[in-house]
Amino acid sequence: MSHLKTYAAPKSWNILRKTHKWILRPQPGAHPLEITIPVGLLLREKDFGKTRREIKQILNDKAVTIDGKIVKDLHYGVGFMDVITVKPNTILRCSIDQKGRLEFIEISKEEANKKLCKIIGKKTARGNKIQYSLSDGRNILAEKSQYKTGDALLIEVPSQKILEHIPLEKGISVFLTGGSNIRTIGTIQEIKGNKITLTKDKETIESDKKFALAIGKEKPAIKL
Repeated sequence: MSHLKTYAAPKSWNILRKTHKWILRPQPGAHPLEITIPVGLLLREKDFGKTRREIKQILNDKAVTIDGKIVKDLHYGVGFMDVITVKPNTILRCSIDQKGRLEFIEISKEEANKKLCKIIGKKTARGNKIQYSLSDGRNILAEKSQYKTGDALLIEVPSQKILEHIPLEKGISVFLTGGSNIRTIGTIQEIKGNKITLTKDKETIESDKKFALAIGKEKPAIKL
């Protein structure tokens, strides 16, 4: 099905729900439906075009890339941490606001090829290499088992070159992607079981470990 009833759209979509009866549905992809928005809807909400025809023309002109790859499908899904470029000079990163809605922040040209991903699994692959499964659905091979599940990797897109490893450990800055303190950025003080304790401006915050995305050792590796 290529469309959703607007009232049934995910809560993460920051849209007016009484303007249209039907709305574009994202195609299945790397991100769950709950945190994915179709690129065609994103372009409309960001005023790149008002009609389906206008937006389709932008895509057909190869003016839009996601994580460095040209996208021409209206239904292509955009999710957390994806980097979107729209010619001539718009560069956006998909983040999350304090209400759990997807938001798109402008970033610099220097960050256009950088993406932060969380390691959600790893296994031994052929050739005695280690395959890391990342939060955006991609897999990366490495020679050694040097990274842990829960750590983050700053990668170059679309090449998937690892630029930086950010471990999930004491002293690291993290971004909370869920829970009652969603979008909070704080410094890890303690990790105990499935819980994590942070400090922010002398305030102590406790959250589930699963919501913690490591973002930097002294400061965020990218703009959030």
